[in-house]
Amino acid sequence: MKRSVPLVFLLLLLTQLMCADDGPVKNYMIPVRLKEGHDKVRIEFKAPEKRRIYTYRNLKGSTVTFYTSSIGFIPKDIVVQQFDSGLDMLDSVEMKEIVLDGKPPMTLLSADFKQILENNPAQWRYSDWEVYSWESFPGILVIDFQNLSIQSHMLKRLSYFVEKRGYTGKIHSFMRLSGKSDWNAHNYKAKDLAAFFTEAQKNSAVLTSAESYLRELLLANGIIEKGEAGYTGGEDKGMVSVSQESTPHVRALLLTHEGYHGLFYAAPGLRELVYDLWDKLAPEAQEMWHEYLRTADVWNYDYENSYLVRNEILGYLMQQRNFAEYFDNMMFPRLLKRSPDKAEHFQETHDAAKEAFLDMASKLGLFLFENFNLSPGNLSYMREVRQ
Repeated sequence: MKRSVPLVFLLLLLTQLMCADDGPVKNYMIPVRLKEGHDKVRIEFKAPEKRRIYTYRNLKGSTVTFYTSSIGFIPKDIVVQQFDSGLDMLDSVEMKEIVLDGKPPMTLLSADFKQILENNPAQWRYSDWEVYSWESFPGILVIDFQNLSIQSHMLKRLSYFVEKRGYTGKIHSFMRLSGKSDWNAHNYKAKDLAAFFTEAQKNSAVLTSAESYLRELLLANGIIEKGEAGYTGGEDKGMVSVSQESTPHVRALLLTHEGYHGLFYAAPGLRELVYDLWDKLAPEAQEMWHEYLRTADVWNYDYENSYLVRNEILGYLMQQRNFAEYFDNMMFPRLLKRSPDKAEHFQETHDAAKEAFLDMASKLGLFLFENFNLSPGNLSYMREVRQ
């Protein structure tokens, strides 16, 4: 049963097409509100000689938001159906132009991870970065940066304050951190973000314009709050970031990895499960994981931070569909190369550690699927039907 776009939608589209000029391609937000019973939905966007189809399974929310910068064209028609019955599932739809003013945006665009990865940076509201809230977990803010240099200008000092061994708890000058490695992608819980800005306020640290912007962005969107003694942040909110400078495959991997860290903050019950599974993890696997983080010199993990250790094992176990392949092809060979003096010992404990890691990954995957309909290696609820 077909349901076409409301008349107001088509009139707006016609107006924009008639008034089109040689200026920048306009970007539109398209919130699609679904009827009850929307757990299996097929959404089709059509324009002359263009078509994109998306499906959702077991969708929790009643609204999904699209962007023409992600779809790739301005749709002329939209059809929303329950894909196993063909029933019309469209309650309402809007099309709102995203107005550009050349300033760093303070409002977040609600988006699925697939849309964030596909959004055309030429249509960002600000050339250096775009900011989103994760549609499925709105307490997680996502920043997509134009390149690693811009990302570092905003987040490098924060990374050393929160996670870098030998530097945590203090805001260091860029001169001291010059030449030192930075993350390719970032994640921070609200409490640590609040601590950074409280420390800056307490010691009158001069923030960069990008750091000051981040503070105001976090405040404006309720990720942190300002109090009498500084800033505060809860356990269920945070932020993640990624950069356009990475290749598409690496971007997807990095955003998925950081997204699982976001889930560590925001998904009810997940953090407690990770702690429980870590405590029950075989000693051979715990030892191997600690050594893997300790010897990652280029990243300088604060491997004595028990919270970080658990958060990172979640990210690495879940960032790909099959952890066994990562263990065999990446983790274990790297570990032997980094710790040649312990190579014989790790060869002896290889089987026990691998089995323990895979068991933990399996239990995490089952929990995520049963509670949030998510799977290892993919944090998008949106699937595209290829034509």
